[in-house]
Amino acid sequence: MADVDGNGLDGLIHGEMAPGFIGLLLGRIVDRLVDEGVPPAHEAGIAAPPRTFSMIILLARASQTVTELAQRLGVTHAAVIKTERMLEKLGLVERGQDTGDARRKPLCLTAQGEAEAVRIAEFMARVSRVYAGLFEEIGVDLFAAARAFDAALDREGFAERYRRI
Repeated sequence: MADVDGNGLDGLIHGEMAPGFIGLLLGRIVDRLVDEGVPPAHEAGIAAPPRTFSMIILLARASQTVTELAQRLGVTHAAVIKTERMLEKLGLVERGQDTGDARRKPLCLTAQGEAEAVRIAEFMARVSRVYAGLFEEIGVDLFAAARAFDAALDREGFAERYRRI
């Protein structure tokens, strides 16, 4: 994506306002990682889309309600429900029944979903090694840096920081 004249996307994320476009750059990196991760995931026998892996891993640990999943994943209820529907169509999750509370209908993995979770866990262990190698190559533990960035925003949000400058 060479941008010779600096007027396009690369001009924004590499120019004088570059720090202001960190979200754009990070979004682009995430999209690239997801897109480039699909073929290896399929080669590993995984049918689920990469953006559903975290939910499947959480459900492999324990059945959980939409509310619990939304809180643990840091996403909206609507996002969890959308993912649930996609995973139900793939035969990986189903609604369960809580014997202690008839109103509670946790999501749980099907037998097919449990097998998928094992494949995903193995895949993600390998992905973690790939990322560790990339972090070593660039001389920055990007995961640690992102966690520190997130923690700094927890201490003082963007809007407060903006108003202070």
